Amino acid sequence: MATYKSDGGAILTPGNQINKLSAFNHEGVLGWPGIELFEQIGYVKVTNLEADKASNKSFSITVPSPDRRVGDRVRDDRTSLVVKASTARPSYVYGASIAIAQDTPTGGLPSFPASPITADLGGTTTELLLLGPDNSGSPIGVPATQLLGNAAASSSITAANSLFAQGLEDTTTGDFPAWSSVTATIAAGDAANSMMYKVTADTTFKVYNVNAITGTSVNGDGVFISADDSTAGRAAYIVCRVNYLRPAKAVSWDDVSSFVDFASQVGGTDS
Repeated sequence: MATYKSDGGAILTPGNQINKLSAFNHEGVLGWPGIELFEQIGYVKVTNLEADKASNKSFSITVPSPDRRVGDRVRDDRTSLVVKASTARPSYVYGASIAIAQDTPTGGLPSFPASPITADLGGTTTELLLLGPDNSGSPIGVPATQLLGNAAASSSITAANSLFAQGLEDTTTGDFPAWSSVTATIAAGDAANSMMYKVTADTTFKVYNVNAITGTSVNGDGVFISADDSTAGRAAYIVCRVNYLRPAKAVSWDDVSSFVDFASQVGGTDS
């Protein structure tokens, strides 16, 4: 894989034209002066059968390469979804979303040889697929009392009738980290789900099969696709999105040097 383009995404400024931020290149937008905003989108491909479900309940998220020709691809897919951060420039996660992919249109296009390509995902009724930050291989969960903003960095869907069906989706657990009301005394509960999730180092996000959203261990039974879908060459795709912001880089000489009066040539004064 050629690394010269890795993490090479620009921070777009007003006037730049683009349809979609590149998750692969960690491309951001200076949508609010002094603040860079990012969107990471990826997927998990599930192809195992029910017999192997116990080995398939924690998943890294693939961020696809912009290069689509597999035979001579310059940049390979990323094998994990990472929120970039540092102590000097922390990141604040404010949104997450998870869904089970469904062909568009539903059932696929007869004229497309590989269609349909998506499948339902088998699982255990009432168990969840939870998208969130990774803690040494385990989820951080979303506790009832929010102290760190976990709800802003998590999203989950629940199996029904032993399926995570195609089209099943959810947005951020806490919707959006903002105060929505106050009581007469402005109690602590008024700020529920109002915090962003702060990280001070590169943080990996994963998908976990868990029994409850509060769980901090991967304790689900596992997931799988049906034998019929496997025989037909279909797969289940868990689609994931994470949104975050971070302070822009510090101001520098380059920001003003072209506007400062000084001699620009030998013997000149530019006065």
